[in-house]
Amino acid sequence: MARKLLVALLVGILAFPPTANAAIKNGSVCKKFGQVQSSNSNKFVCTKVGKKLIWKAISKAAPAAVKPTSFANLEANYKGIPEAVWSDVRKLFDQPLSTPIKVDVEKGPTTKILYSYSEIEYGISRANQLGANFPQQSKFSVIAFNYQDRDWAKTRLNTFESPFTLNDTFADQVSVACSSETECENAFGNISIDSGLITQASPGVPNYTSRSVSTTRAHYAHEATHTIQKSIYKKYGLKRYSIPCWFSEGQPQVVGQTSASENLASYTMNRRNWLRPPLRGLPDFSEASINKFFDLQHQQPCDAATRQHVYDIGFIAVEALVSIGGISSTFDVLDKYASGVSFDQAFEKVYGISWANAKPILARVVSKQYLEAN
Repeated sequence: MARKLLVALLVGILAFPPTANAAIKNGSVCKKFGQVQSSNSNKFVCTKVGKKLIWKAISKAAPAAVKPTSFANLEANYKGIPEAVWSDVRKLFDQPLSTPIKVDVEKGPTTKILYSYSEIEYGISRANQLGANFPQQSKFSVIAFNYQDRDWAKTRLNTFESPFTLNDTFADQVSVACSSETECENAFGNISIDSGLITQASPGVPNYTSRSVSTTRAHYAHEATHTIQKSIYKKYGLKRYSIPCWFSEGQPQVVGQTSASENLASYTMNRRNWLRPPLRGLPDFSEASINKFFDLQHQQPCDAATRQHVYDIGFIAVEALVSIGGISSTFDVLDKYASGVSFDQAFEKVYGISWANAKPILARVVSKQYLEAN
């Protein structure tokens, strides 16, 4: 009898083989919390949601973007630009200033500055760290004024002497920086004979919201970068100051936005806002439009209709250059340019490619980022 039962049992097992384990799906029920199991080339972990145990897919970490190293691979590796830029500036931020800065803030009789003076010093210091290998100022005067104090600002600025032959004096800049009570927040970064000079319009309208710490730091780092640019020109005894507009403002934007960031994540977030600007004087953000922008903003005087894009398109263009050669490479271009060669010759000496050949590559890289963001 026992033998017959065993035979019958074996027959039954052979007739009805065990069923294969069902494929695991996101949200299907599991039994043991924390258990990890693979199914269809995916990994799942048993997770508790409320009172239920369910399978949850373990997302794969996104592969790190490859950093560009030259114009030869810039287009292929453009997604690695932010990380390459942050890696470079972080090393410079970790180095102490060789010469501590001194900042003297003067404000008009009725002017209020709605942020800490320490944030002004922070922004200027960060710019000097990034331009550490180039001429710069260690003493800064910040002349702040509101709409009512414009005459005071003009009188005070007339006491500063410029090393350059200016089309507009420091006093002339006051009306540009503050044209009305509600349009009174622009600034100029200059140098005098013996110091950095930041002309800062400050809004005095009721209920004005103070700018964030991040914005303040970025702003003063931006203006301090202009003082480094001009200090390079002063080194060579030049009396005129002229840089392609996209580069002249794009470089301070890179310095400003990195200076305002605490880490790669915050830098990525800061730069994202500049990838969604309103269109000004351009039909779109296509490669053709970016090429046109470079042409319009390359030779002085620069085009007025597209001028505002020097702060966003110019930023993303110079950022790409920084990803290849570091922030120092952009100051090196200015140093070579100020030494007596053309901007295009200086560009080729630094990046190993002519501006004529680099421009279409840079236009494609910039266009791709704007089209993706918009």
